[in-house]
Amino acid sequence: MKKIFLIPGFKQKPDNQSFRWLRQFLRGKGFAVEMVSITWSSRTMTEYILEFEKFYLKHKSDENYILGFSYGAVIALMAGERLSPKKLFLCSLSSDFKEDLPAMKMWIVRYLGKKRIAEIATRSGREVAKALTIPTVVMYGEEEGKQYPALKVRCEETVQLAKNAVLRIAKDSPHDISHPEYIRVIKRAFTE
Repeated sequence: MKKIFLIPGFKQKPDNQSFRWLRQFLRGKGFAVEMVSITWSSRTMTEYILEFEKFYLKHKSDENYILGFSYGAVIALMAGERLSPKKLFLCSLSSDFKEDLPAMKMWIVRYLGKKRIAEIATRSGREVAKALTIPTVVMYGEEEGKQYPALKVRCEETVQLAKNAVLRIAKDSPHDISHPEYIRVIKRAFTE
């Protein structure tokens, strides 16, 4: 059975309205859909990753896929090689790595807090991307790339450094997985 794990963005819940279309679309493509619930409050990326890995190992099937959005894409990327799904889909991969710290705005640094920022400083997006061998589709919205240039750089650099990754850009799309152009790009990624 084909199973896909959907990991939402920071502080999003699995039943978020933005994912409704995606669940229906993937079920129509023959996937069993597992919505991943992450305990976001007062925790670090390492804890999010461990929580996801535990959930994945408990619920995995014989053919598995992972799709993450924003912070969920960071979780998917970091756990991907260890879990070995058939394919990764990284939507709006957050700039949450040590290479991204110099460009991080102060309000984001304050929002994330000292504990999370200290952990970010230990995680290299470049090294993770270089080690990535799983077929991967990286996507981001054109407008979100303008609004968050570090996110655009992280997505593009990941594709350049990974062994088997492609980039898809959703024209005119903001940081919104339910935007019509983002939907079009995701649907295309599942038919390639």
